[in-house]
Amino acid sequence: MTKWEYLQQEIEHKGIYRCEPGVHIPAKAPNQNYTWQFYLRRCMFNPRFMLTAAELLLEKIDLTGKQLGACEDAGVPIACAMSHLSGVPVVSIKKARKVYGLLNFTEGPITGQPVVLVDDLAGSQNTLKKAESLLKAFGVPVDTKYVTLLNKTQGTHQTYLDAELISLFTCEDFAMSWDAYKTKYNKEPNFGFFC
Repeated sequence: MTKWEYLQQEIEHKGIYRCEPGVHIPAKAPNQNYTWQFYLRRCMFNPRFMLTAAELLLEKIDLTGKQLGACEDAGVPIACAMSHLSGVPVVSIKKARKVYGLLNFTEGPITGQPVVLVDDLAGSQNTLKKAESLLKAFGVPVDTKYVTLLNKTQGTHQTYLDAELISLFTCEDFAMSWDAYKTKYNKEPNFGFFC
């Protein structure tokens, strides 16, 4: 099994919640529902998974003279694993300013080098857009590339950000629905216990 296949199988069987037929979960948008949802954190707290993902992402991007910018909160383990393997410094970018202490928007040192934004999923791009806007407002340069584990909305990113998305997976790499999974693996999905 290749490293990519290992990651794909981990996400397929552990990182996607699929609703039984006729069941839905609430979506972000009002009066909308989902029949499946990525929940990559079930995979991302596995050191083997994170180091393998980081290794494959590092093969796709040159970080010379750059800094990693982890989008809070799911981008943090990915960026830390990439930093661990590459030696490139990482800064965490918060979704909201802290309400105590230094009232900061970031955690960790800012080097002044262009920041490569890192997140788990590229979907609406709200997190990436906010991080980019925040850094630019403070005069921190943002790189022309950003990385995610998974691109949910393939082919639409150029309309959202002036950056190139580098990603390991798209939705097409998985059996997204309950029925698609059942057909592909001849068994029902089992997401396991969660609370």
